[in-house]
Amino acid sequence: MSPLLGEPAPDFGDPLGLLAACHGRMRGFCNLLERLPDWVDAQGVDAEAVAGMQRTLNYFDLAAPLHHADEEEDLFPLLAADAACAQLIDRLRSEHRQLEQHWHTLATLLRGLQSGARVDGARLRDATTTFCSACRDHIAVEDERLLPAAHARLQAPQLAAMSEHMARRRRPADAQ
Repeated sequence: MSPLLGEPAPDFGDPLGLLAACHGRMRGFCNLLERLPDWVDAQGVDAEAVAGMQRTLNYFDLAAPLHHADEEEDLFPLLAADAACAQLIDRLRSEHRQLEQHWHTLATLLRGLQSGARVDGARLRDATTTFCSACRDHIAVEDERLLPAAHARLQAPQLAAMSEHMARRRRPADAQ
Protein backbone atom coordinates (compact mmCIF):
# COMPACT_ATOMS: atom_id res chain seq x y z
CA MET A 1 0.00 0.00 0.00
CA SER A 2 1.25 3.46 -0.90
CA PRO A 3 1.00 5.93 2.00
CA LEU A 4 -0.02 8.62 -0.48
CA LEU A 5 -2.22 6.73 -2.91
CA GLY A 6 -3.72 4.07 -0.65
CA GLU A 7 -4.72 0.60 -1.79
CA PRO A 8 -4.85 -0.02 -5.53
CA ALA A 9 -8.34 -0.62 -6.86
CA PRO A 10 -9.17 -4.22 -7.70
CA ASP A 11 -9.49 -5.10 -11.36
CA PHE A 12 -11.41 -7.76 -13.27
CA GLY A 13 -8.87 -10.36 -12.12
CA ASP A 14 -10.47 -10.08 -8.68
CA PRO A 15 -14.22 -10.03 -9.35
CA LEU A 16 -15.23 -10.31 -5.70
CA GLY A 17 -12.82 -7.53 -4.77
CA LEU A 18 -14.27 -5.44 -7.57
CA LEU A 19 -17.80 -5.95 -6.22
CA ALA A 20 -16.63 -4.96 -2.73
CA ALA A 21 -14.90 -1.86 -4.13
CA CYS A 22 -18.15 -0.89 -5.87
CA HIS A 23 -19.86 -1.12 -2.49
CA GLY A 24 -17.30 1.34 -1.15
CA ARG A 25 -18.03 3.76 -3.98
CA MET A 26 -21.76 3.44 -3.33
CA ARG A 27 -21.23 4.31 0.33
CA GLY A 28 -19.17 7.32 -0.75
CA PHE A 29 -21.89 8.54 -3.08
CA CYS A 30 -24.46 8.09 -0.31
CA ASN A 31 -22.28 10.27 1.93
CA LEU A 32 -22.28 12.94 -0.79
CA LEU A 33 -26.04 12.63 -1.31
CA GLU A 34 -26.71 13.06 2.39
CA ARG A 35 -24.75 16.33 2.43
CA LEU A 36 -26.54 17.67 -0.63
CA PRO A 37 -29.82 18.94 0.90
CA ASP A 38 -28.00 21.09 3.48
CA TRP A 39 -25.59 22.30 0.80
CA VAL A 40 -28.45 23.32 -1.48
CA ASP A 41 -30.20 25.07 1.43
CA ALA A 42 -27.04 27.05 2.24
CA GLN A 43 -25.37 27.52 -1.16
CA GLY A 44 -28.14 26.95 -3.66
CA VAL A 45 -27.70 24.77 -6.70
CA ASP A 46 -24.21 26.02 -7.48
CA ALA A 47 -21.59 24.49 -9.79
CA GLU A 48 -20.30 22.22 -7.04
CA ALA A 49 -23.77 20.87 -6.29
CA VAL A 50 -24.44 20.28 -9.99
CA ALA A 51 -21.10 18.48 -10.39
CA GLY A 52 -21.79 16.29 -7.35
CA MET A 53 -25.26 15.46 -8.60
CA GLN A 54 -23.92 14.61 -12.06
CA ARG A 55 -21.22 12.31 -10.70
CA THR A 56 -23.81 10.58 -8.53
CA LEU A 57 -26.31 10.29 -11.39
CA ASN A 58 -23.61 8.86 -13.64
CA TYR A 59 -22.63 6.27 -11.07
CA PHE A 60 -26.08 5.06 -10.08
CA ASP A 61 -27.49 5.29 -13.63
CA LEU A 62 -24.57 3.51 -15.33
CA ALA A 63 -22.31 1.60 -12.94
CA ALA A 64 -24.85 0.41 -10.37
CA PRO A 65 -27.03 -1.45 -12.94
CA LEU A 66 -23.90 -3.21 -14.21
CA HIS A 67 -23.02 -4.11 -10.63
CA HIS A 68 -26.49 -5.59 -10.10
CA ALA A 69 -26.13 -7.52 -13.38
CA ASP A 70 -22.75 -8.86 -12.20
CA GLU A 71 -24.43 -10.19 -9.09
CA GLU A 72 -27.68 -11.41 -10.62
CA GLU A 73 -26.30 -12.93 -13.83
CA ASP A 74 -23.00 -14.31 -12.53
CA LEU A 75 -22.57 -14.43 -8.76
CA PHE A 76 -26.07 -15.44 -7.67
CA PRO A 77 -26.34 -18.43 -10.04
CA LEU A 78 -22.98 -19.73 -8.80
CA LEU A 79 -24.21 -19.69 -5.20
CA ALA A 80 -27.89 -20.57 -5.66
CA ALA A 81 -27.41 -24.34 -5.30
CA ASP A 82 -26.52 -23.79 -1.65
CA ALA A 83 -29.78 -23.70 0.33
CA ALA A 84 -28.53 -21.06 2.77
CA CYS A 85 -27.45 -18.83 -0.09
CA ALA A 86 -30.63 -19.37 -2.12
CA GLN A 87 -32.82 -17.69 0.48
CA LEU A 88 -30.36 -14.82 0.81
CA ILE A 89 -30.23 -14.42 -2.98
CA ASP A 90 -34.02 -14.14 -3.18
CA ARG A 91 -33.89 -11.37 -0.59
CA LEU A 92 -31.05 -9.55 -2.38
CA ARG A 93 -32.82 -9.70 -5.76
CA SER A 94 -35.91 -8.18 -4.17
CA GLU A 95 -33.79 -5.48 -2.56
CA HIS A 96 -32.23 -4.68 -5.95
CA ARG A 97 -35.70 -3.91 -7.33
CA GLN A 98 -36.50 -1.76 -4.27
CA LEU A 99 -33.21 0.12 -4.62
CA GLU A 100 -33.96 0.76 -8.30
CA GLN A 101 -37.34 2.24 -7.34
CA HIS A 102 -35.83 4.40 -4.59
CA TRP A 103 -33.10 5.54 -6.99
CA HIS A 104 -35.65 6.47 -9.66
CA THR A 105 -37.47 8.71 -7.17
CA LEU A 106 -34.26 10.38 -6.00
CA ALA A 107 -32.76 10.70 -9.50
CA THR A 108 -35.91 12.47 -10.71
CA LEU A 109 -35.48 15.06 -7.94
CA LEU A 110 -31.76 15.48 -8.68
CA ARG A 111 -32.41 16.01 -12.39
CA GLY A 112 -35.07 18.55 -11.50
CA LEU A 113 -32.60 20.45 -9.32
CA GLN A 114 -30.01 20.36 -12.09
CA SER A 115 -32.48 21.80 -14.59
CA GLY A 116 -33.49 24.63 -12.27
CA ALA A 117 -36.78 23.24 -11.01
CA ARG A 118 -37.84 24.05 -7.50
CA VAL A 119 -37.62 20.90 -5.38
CA ASP A 120 -39.10 20.67 -1.91
CA GLY A 121 -36.23 20.31 0.58
CA ALA A 122 -38.13 17.89 2.82
CA ARG A 123 -38.96 15.69 -0.15
CA LEU A 124 -35.30 15.68 -1.24
CA ARG A 125 -34.19 14.78 2.29
CA ASP A 126 -36.76 11.98 2.55
CA ALA A 127 -35.84 10.50 -0.83
CA THR A 128 -32.13 10.75 0.01
CA THR A 129 -32.58 9.12 3.42
CA THR A 130 -34.76 6.34 2.01
CA PHE A 131 -32.34 5.52 -0.80
CA CYS A 132 -29.12 5.80 1.22
CA SER A 133 -30.47 3.83 4.17
CA ALA A 134 -31.70 1.02 1.91
CA CYS A 135 -28.44 1.07 -0.04
CA ARG A 136 -26.25 0.86 3.08
CA ASP A 137 -28.38 -1.90 4.62
CA HIS A 138 -28.22 -3.90 1.39
CA ILE A 139 -24.47 -3.45 1.02
CA ALA A 140 -23.91 -4.52 4.62
CA VAL A 141 -25.75 -7.81 4.00
CA GLU A 142 -23.78 -8.44 0.82
CA ASP A 143 -20.46 -7.59 2.50
CA GLU A 144 -21.18 -9.60 5.65
CA ARG A 145 -22.94 -12.64 4.17
CA LEU A 146 -22.85 -12.89 0.37
CA LEU A 147 -19.21 -12.07 -0.38
CA PRO A 148 -17.83 -14.30 2.42
CA ALA A 149 -19.97 -17.16 1.09
CA ALA A 150 -18.62 -16.52 -2.40
CA HIS A 151 -15.02 -16.49 -1.16
CA ALA A 152 -15.61 -19.80 0.63
CA ARG A 153 -17.43 -21.59 -2.20
CA LEU A 154 -16.15 -20.34 -5.55
CA GLN A 155 -13.17 -21.86 -7.30
CA ALA A 156 -10.68 -20.22 -9.66
CA PRO A 157 -12.43 -21.31 -12.91
CA GLN A 158 -15.75 -19.89 -11.70
CA LEU A 159 -14.10 -16.62 -10.70
CA ALA A 160 -12.29 -16.42 -14.05
CA ALA A 161 -15.56 -16.86 -15.96
CA MET A 162 -17.20 -14.26 -13.76
CA SER A 163 -14.32 -11.85 -14.47
CA GLU A 164 -14.72 -12.32 -18.22
CA HIS A 165 -18.47 -11.71 -18.06
CA MET A 166 -18.00 -8.59 -15.94
CA ALA A 167 -15.43 -7.18 -18.36
CA ARG A 168 -17.57 -8.03 -21.40
CA ARG A 169 -20.59 -6.35 -19.83
CA ARG A 170 -18.61 -3.09 -19.70
CA ARG A 171 -17.17 -3.16 -23.21
CA PRO A 172 -18.79 -0.88 -25.76
CA ALA A 173 -21.20 -2.80 -28.00
CA ASP A 174 -19.09 -2.13 -31.09
CA ALA A 175 -16.00 -3.62 -29.38
CA GLN A 176 -17.61 -6.98 -28.54
